[in-house]
Amino acid sequence: MTIEDDEGQYRQFAMGEANAEEEDEEELTRVLSSKSPEVRKILYDHKAAMLDELEAAVRIDTHDTVFMVALQLPLTIVRGESGGWKIEENAPMDGRNFAWLPLLQEFRKKTKVKIVCVGWPGVHVDSFRERSEIEKLLKAHDCIPVFPDRQDFEKYVNFCTTFLWPVFHDVMLFFQASKPVAFDEHGWAAYQHMNNLYANAVVPHTHESDIVWVHDYHMMMTPTFISRKLVKANIGFYLHTPFPSSDSFKSLPIREELLLSGMLCADQLGFQFFAYARNFLVCVKRIFGHDPSFKAGGFCGVEANGRHVMLKVAHFVYPFQATKEVARSSIVVKKAAELKELFKGKTVLRAWTPEYKGKAVLVQYTFDTACRSQFASALWNSLQGMVDAHLKVDVSGALKIIFEDGDQDSEAYDIVVRSENMDRIDRLALFRAADVLLDTSVKAGLNLMPFEFITAHHDDDNKHSVAIVSEFSGCSRVLLGSIRVNPWNIGEVVIACERAMKMEPMERKELNECNLVYVSESSPCDWFMDFLMDLRRARKKEGIRIESIGFGAKIRHVCMTQDFKKLPHESVLAAYRSAKNRLLFLDNEGTLAPDNRNLHREYGAPKGDVSDLKSNGNPPNQEVLDCLRSLCQDQRNTVVILSGRNQPMLEQWFSSVPNLGLAAERGFYYRLPTTGGQWKCMKQNPDYTWQSYAFEIMRQFVKRTQGSFIESKGSALVWQYRDADQHFGSWQAKELSSLLQELLFGFDVDVLNGKGYVEVKLQGINKGVACSKVLTRVSQTFGEVDFVLCIGDDRSDEDMFEAMNAAFAEDTPTGGENTSQLSTTDGESDDGRSLRLAEKAEGNDCLLTVSEPRLGSAKGMKSAMRYSVQDMSTLATSSLGRSSQNNLARLASGSLNAGEETVGRRIFTCTVGRKPSAAKFYLDDVDEVSDLLNSLKQQHNRSHKDTPPSYHTWSGGDMRKGMRVGSMPALSSLAFPR
Repeated sequence: MTIEDDEGQYRQFAMGEANAEEEDEEELTRVLSSKSPEVRKILYDHKAAMLDELEAAVRIDTHDTVFMVALQLPLTIVRGESGGWKIEENAPMDGRNFAWLPLLQEFRKKTKVKIVCVGWPGVHVDSFRERSEIEKLLKAHDCIPVFPDRQDFEKYVNFCTTFLWPVFHDVMLFFQASKPVAFDEHGWAAYQHMNNLYANAVVPHTHESDIVWVHDYHMMMTPTFISRKLVKANIGFYLHTPFPSSDSFKSLPIREELLLSGMLCADQLGFQFFAYARNFLVCVKRIFGHDPSFKAGGFCGVEANGRHVMLKVAHFVYPFQATKEVARSSIVVKKAAELKELFKGKTVLRAWTPEYKGKAVLVQYTFDTACRSQFASALWNSLQGMVDAHLKVDVSGALKIIFEDGDQDSEAYDIVVRSENMDRIDRLALFRAADVLLDTSVKAGLNLMPFEFITAHHDDDNKHSVAIVSEFSGCSRVLLGSIRVNPWNIGEVVIACERAMKMEPMERKELNECNLVYVSESSPCDWFMDFLMDLRRARKKEGIRIESIGFGAKIRHVCMTQDFKKLPHESVLAAYRSAKNRLLFLDNEGTLAPDNRNLHREYGAPKGDVSDLKSNGNPPNQEVLDCLRSLCQDQRNTVVILSGRNQPMLEQWFSSVPNLGLAAERGFYYRLPTTGGQWKCMKQNPDYTWQSYAFEIMRQFVKRTQGSFIESKGSALVWQYRDADQHFGSWQAKELSSLLQELLFGFDVDVLNGKGYVEVKLQGINKGVACSKVLTRVSQTFGEVDFVLCIGDDRSDEDMFEAMNAAFAEDTPTGGENTSQLSTTDGESDDGRSLRLAEKAEGNDCLLTVSEPRLGSAKGMKSAMRYSVQDMSTLATSSLGRSSQNNLARLASGSLNAGEETVGRRIFTCTVGRKPSAAKFYLDDVDEVSDLLNSLKQQHNRSHKDTPPSYHTWSGGDMRKGMRVGSMPALSSLAFPR
């Protein structure tokens, strides 16, 4: 139902707009269709260029070097018969290197790009001679070995396998045990030490233009150690395991270190599937409050500390072509035939029902990994109690079934295990001989075994293979021809096994072809190059400075502009001493006083109306108030406190400081010494009827969003959800923002959806507008401002910084040792004009030439007020601009040469805390702001003590009330000849 109270005017207007848009579209289509082929080609090329711009132009060629950093090198180092070291052709059996080696070889051959592998060579050597021999041997294969201490390496491996691996696979048994084990601090120290050791092996061989690709959870801290030494290194990190849920990851005592100092120090993060990337984004949101960001072209990332960390979701691509050649080799075919003969008459799969007892067999191959855990022995002993027989190689090299009782002729066996060291040949032979692959992993990042099983049967046209995979294994998301099972549901697994054994040949063929097409058509080289191209695209931009903030493992890297630096006290004091007309803008909470807003919160939906809402804040301490009193005593200073609090609260906090300017509700109400202590409003007769509507809808959302509350800021209403669940709060905020925009349509308000809040405020009201207005008023009254100090800490203060930067856009540092923003003003105004004002004083006509006061550059501050002839006439009849008065006073005293009207200006915009900001400088905390104010206070006290009485007034007597230091009496008191 629609109710109209405007006699349908808005509906007619909206329909007219829609009809006009449809007509414009039809006209555009007609015009384009009538274009000549040449014009259509130009339009097509233009659109194609727009699509090309979605991906920045990047290139990786033979001049680039890619460093692959992983736990172990993709090569095996063994001792030769002569006692020396040699390289075996077989890759280490650590679950993934068997796939990396052919991929790297193929990529080098196709692209000619140099790839250097960094990792542990697989052996521990102590002598320098042997290490040099291994380094020389590996150098020919573009490999850099890392030689860790044996004990440190064992602690490191144990920490990875017993702590990190379970966490990343959502297995938290060590926290849930009846006797939980304390966190292994020594293992964590060894983990950091080993990551630093790997980083030290990379840094001497690379520079900032190279690409460093770090792999897996063993190396999560390596990016931060590399970036500490090479600040702008192009670093990528790829996690081959799953990323845990936020509840699991948040329970870690080292969660900030692994995320903030580890992964977020990389330029790009890679995940196998989006489910893992989603868990990462949730953790980053709930731990640090960082939101995901999206860019044109489908790029996703995280904005953290001024940097955009890219996310890449693409699983590792199995090298089908290289594996196919091995699977068709004579040795694999021979060994597969031996296995089929050995299990002749049986389906190579175990059956749990009596129907298949003795007709099927489950063959399990086990092998050690580089990270053998301390629980491996217990796991093996448990497995020993389940098996019926072992598969071993006899002295002749043939496979034999050895039963537990020693009988080699028994036929009653269902489970056979082979635990000897095996290579890729043995595994492919087993896969070719098997009829069904059963994967019951409870958590796996990708699991390459099903890919290898499908590749081994690529040419099997007689009886197609069937793969049963766990739904918790990453491969189940892409191998759509497999049978997915829940490994925790034993009945479901049994049904899947029975289905695989009874499956019709046509269904087998369809499922197998579905998997084979996906595995065969994916190119590992394309995946490899695609990741490198996006990593190159995500590299740190030129023209930025990266600073390391924090200590130890919690250090974080913050991106800033080149000119962003710590506020130099000496430069501020020097500029303060030489200035004649100073303006100080200061925020309160988070700047003058600690920000304790998180300690105050209203629970539940507010009762009453909007006028009953309370506002809580924190006033500055007595020391800060003393500093403000001293600064306000100086007639050359105008000090203004800008806050989001209301008028009564600011008056209560700062009533003991005379001549202090106050701007309440972010400048909506302001009071300056020049206004006689009266509060002024930015808008005349503002309409507040919108507040009752916004308040009522916000109250409904407070009822339904736990942890949210409403805060009144006078001219603005804020719905805060910083204490609510981050994701639920953001969903509710989007809905609330949309509803408020629709409800308040037609009111002179803005609806802002910020970080942790939704705010409704009057249009055109912010601290930037307030500062511009104060700057204009002070410049009108006292002449050009030659010193501005602007300090704040939060998002609302960024408007203030931007306004001051725009007002003085041309006032940039001039080099040398002076690090402040310094510029000089010419004697004439921006356009070279001067204003000639006629004033009649005490019956005498006088003509005075006055330079137009300059607030900033014409380009930088469009909103800055320029004196018109009418303004200057009005100003001259009351009290002439202080700039001219000061110049006349200096001219009379002989300190100013004729024609000289140049004033040096120092502009300092400063944020509290090192973070991305529009400010040019920063201070670390509230204490440093207090120290700065105390220094200015001492400077004032010294100046006041050392200045002779004759300096303050024209005649050397007492200074008149309201006159600035160094100023002169009004023109009306002076006699000028006609």
